[in-house]
Amino acid sequence: MDRTRFRYQPFYCEENAWWLCAEPDLGQGPRYVVFIANHAGLCLFLNQRAAPPGEPIGWDYHCVVVDGAGRIWDLDTRLGLPLPGRDWLAGSMPFAARLRPELAPWFRLVPAPDYRRDFASDRSHMRLPDGRWQDPPPPWPEIGQGMTLPDYLHLSGDGPGELLDVGGFTARLDALAQGVRPQVGA
Repeated sequence: MDRTRFRYQPFYCEENAWWLCAEPDLGQGPRYVVFIANHAGLCLFLNQRAAPPGEPIGWDYHCVVVDGAGRIWDLDTRLGLPLPGRDWLAGSMPFAARLRPELAPWFRLVPAPDYRRDFASDRSHMRLPDGRWQDPPPPWPEIGQGMTLPDYLHLSGDGPGELLDVGGFTARLDALAQGVRPQVGA
């Protein structure tokens, strides 16, 4: 699918996901926004457009959307759009299950309607100490009032949705691919 059909601003994956999870192109069924983070604050990914081809990139966090068929919609990947969940994991994080605990990714799975209702970003996390932008902001207005982004990045059971390790996230993707709708706490 042509990713240029969707709103996109590099380095603002949480806002890209906010818009994307409301797109009709994602099909019928439940949708989820997924935040990927770890305790080290540096998640390693392959096949991201912000890195040279073949080179890994370290994000402080990343955000994607999962559709009702367990496919990943990642506007930052080179791998294609959308991808079956296991294919995205294999191409983006093939080493995820072998990383030291502090580098292991955690996945916060949030129902899209909850995310669309509760997410807010004043974009302050993208400001340098002198007030300049670290990366240019999107052309659309800020989403919501205030700043709820830290709630989604908290690596404890607290926070929106459900926090899963790579095995738990893979199981959720497999269930969606088989037509089973997971119950995710809000």
